[in-house]
Amino acid sequence: MLNFLKAQAYFIKKDTMFRGISLLFFIASAVLAFWVGGKNNFEIINLAQPLILLTQLSLFLYFVIPTYVCFFATEGYEYGSIKLVLASGQSRFAYITGKYISALNFIFVWVIQFFGVYYVCYMSAALISGSVIGNGGLKTDAIQVIRVLGLNVLYLSAYAVLIIMFGIFIRRTASAVVATFLVIFGDFLITGYCREASSALVRELSGYTLTTQIMKFSGVYVVNSERVILSGTKSVVEVLVIPLVITAICMSITYFSFGRRDIHA
Repeated sequence: MLNFLKAQAYFIKKDTMFRGISLLFFIASAVLAFWVGGKNNFEIINLAQPLILLTQLSLFLYFVIPTYVCFFATEGYEYGSIKLVLASGQSRFAYITGKYISALNFIFVWVIQFFGVYYVCYMSAALISGSVIGNGGLKTDAIQVIRVLGLNVLYLSAYAVLIIMFGIFIRRTASAVVATFLVIFGDFLITGYCREASSALVRELSGYTLTTQIMKFSGVYVVNSERVILSGTKSVVEVLVIPLVITAICMSITYFSFGRRDIHA
């Protein structure tokens, strides 16, 4: 599998779309730093506070990264390389596992890039403008930032598994992209339009969607004009268990399906 992972890393490194999305995140992070900072005159309560402001905008990641995962999951069928990989002796289990590990790698890189470039630009602008850096509440904000970074990686990886599963089933990039957008926006719509529905069952369903949990740990989930945040053991367990369950189910289905189906590239 190591050779396969190296080949995937080389493909990603040379991929024009990967470079384009990396550039997009770089520009978006810089623009957000000056936009968010300009709204509060680059005030810095503590060293972690600028990142706290960005966590509320992290939903942006979920409209970009899953799209690339879709292309990455189906490129083997699109270019016919999947037959060559399997013919070389690579097992189907290793192929799916390698795809998932590679997806985790670029998800981690992009999350760090998104927050890192923003932080550097924000702090640079603050220092140039002469802002005073405070120290109040640093520990609390730092813990919150680390938690949000980790949960973003976890939830993006859950989306990645879900999209890899669809990609293996559909096999064609164009159709898989459509399915990806339906999954992302469908989950978003369930969260937005059903959380205040009259039906208790619909409200309950809305409360367990991926988008709902993302909005909760990002601090932007509002119900009845009140912001809902993670508090208590139950909500923390929910936010951890939901993506893990989705990952386990989707990976099991993908392994089973891919192991039994013929390869038609």
